[in-house]
Amino acid sequence: MTSYFTIGSLYLFNFIFHKNKFLAVVIFFMMTCPFLSNAETLPGKDLNTFGIYVENDYFAGGDGEYSNGLKLTWSSAIQDQYPKNVWPHRWLYPLLKHVPFEKYPNRKKNITFAFGQNIFTPEDIEAEDVVEDERPYAGITYFSVGFHSRLERQMDTVEVTLGLVGPSSYAEQCQKAVHSVFDDIQPNGWDNQLNNEPVLEIVYEHKKKITRSKIVSDFEHDLILNTGAGFGNALIYYNLGLAYRIGWNIPNDFGIFPIRTVSSFNGAFDEIDSRNSQKHKLGVQLFFSAEGRAVLHNIFLDGNTFTDSHSVDKKPVVGDLMAGLNICRGNAQLSFAYVFRSKGYETQNKAQKFGSINFSVSY
Repeated sequence: MTSYFTIGSLYLFNFIFHKNKFLAVVIFFMMTCPFLSNAETLPGKDLNTFGIYVENDYFAGGDGEYSNGLKLTWSSAIQDQYPKNVWPHRWLYPLLKHVPFEKYPNRKKNITFAFGQNIFTPEDIEAEDVVEDERPYAGITYFSVGFHSRLERQMDTVEVTLGLVGPSSYAEQCQKAVHSVFDDIQPNGWDNQLNNEPVLEIVYEHKKKITRSKIVSDFEHDLILNTGAGFGNALIYYNLGLAYRIGWNIPNDFGIFPIRTVSSFNGAFDEIDSRNSQKHKLGVQLFFSAEGRAVLHNIFLDGNTFTDSHSVDKKPVVGDLMAGLNICRGNAQLSFAYVFRSKGYETQNKAQKFGSINFSVSY
């Protein structure tokens, strides 16, 4: 199955480079991000982090609803201040000074860049006409910049996302290309997808480590609270959740979540984190999380904001349950997770299940 997503990723990049110069520039920028920060990289600390997230309902034996997610991230090392030489962020720094959590001293800070694509389809992907009782075909390709400010046991994040919904996201071409390679059923209803619409999303999230303690030796556990809200023409929501981890050598970060905004940073922090250790300890942990969201607007269900399009009646409250395994060794970690997502709209036949793979390396 790894080859399935690898080829899918290559098709994604190929279509974007050949058909959308703006997104090609974004990808090039993502690839060069590590060279834009002058933070000195010393052995065992001051580590940048690169990560890749892949989610697909194929892992859970389905093909519909939230069909696929791919996200690439780069995070700067955690320092006393945001890096001044990373030019796309510098013009936002004066605005950040007015954010309440920035007024507290002794906080460590870093920035994150992310590029990704999400694909949504109805369950009946063979139908050419609109399936009235099922969600619209929709795709989004996006670029985001995030500001993370943290103490030992809490982190605040503000993230700004720019994206494209509709045919310009090239979700249709990417999904059809992957299905044709693996001789899967072709999705035939993309002519009914949402119309082109630029997306601007601003998200705030607070994560707090309620407890972290050792059970015996390097075997430990922690409990993490996350809460926040998003506002934009793609999503307007409030979220609240808890995550629990138990195992050996738990990384000193704030856990692993399904693909969404502000979930893209899980870099090393201090000497407590095994990625900052020269011993390269092996870590193995189980993790579980539950999150609820009150949703006021969801473009992928409500349809386009400024033009008419297919839509369904969304549910005002939705939730995720996730369970998984994380393995870390040295500066790298790899996680596998299974996500159960409640029904998102009134006529949805059943709740959704999908799998997630997350790999990151700090350097």
